[in-house]
Amino acid sequence: MDGNDQYGDCTMAAAAHAIQSWNAQTTEDLTVPTEQQVVQEYLQLSGGQDTGLVESNVLKTWQNGGLWGNRVVAYAPVNVHDLNAIRQTIALFGAVYAGIQVPANAQQQFRDGKPWTLDPGWQEQPIEGGHAIPLLGYDADYLYAITWGAVQPIAWDWWSTYSDEAWAVLSEEYEEKGTVNGIDLATLKQDLQKV
Repeated sequence: MDGNDQYGDCTMAAAAHAIQSWNAQTTEDLTVPTEQQVVQEYLQLSGGQDTGLVESNVLKTWQNGGLWGNRVVAYAPVNVHDLNAIRQTIALFGAVYAGIQVPANAQQQFRDGKPWTLDPGWQEQPIEGGHAIPLLGYDADYLYAITWGAVQPIAWDWWSTYSDEAWAVLSEEYEEKGTVNGIDLATLKQDLQKV
């Protein structure tokens, strides 16, 4: 949970889960923060208040100063409605750092171990708030995110309805590996400096 059952630190929990996944994908062994470290970093960035954080600000901090000794090399927004771009970002960079709106029935679906889908009456569901999640995989039916300590399947039409931001992140783990998913990271970094 990385503290997300007690605090609104989902932006930080999503970042910590992405680090875990990138380590696994690349066989790198960069430091993964403990739950206590995730909460401490969250409270430091939020000024000690449990107010939540903005994903773009977390990414800026992650790139410029690092989080838990880990830095991202670069990041860029991805159009949440361009499903091919979402797939490509997961396939090429191992994750999408994403933001969604959570309808009331999503929490019940999660508790019941069900995918997030547009059930009958979905239009009447009030929004409980925003939530940050890392998208780490997909197939023809679902995206797969880590949230609240579990893998959560997300139907594509649910994603199209409730997503509000998505970020491609070039991780330190990928940079350390050098070449991942056919991408020469040194060349990509040089190209990014020209943009």
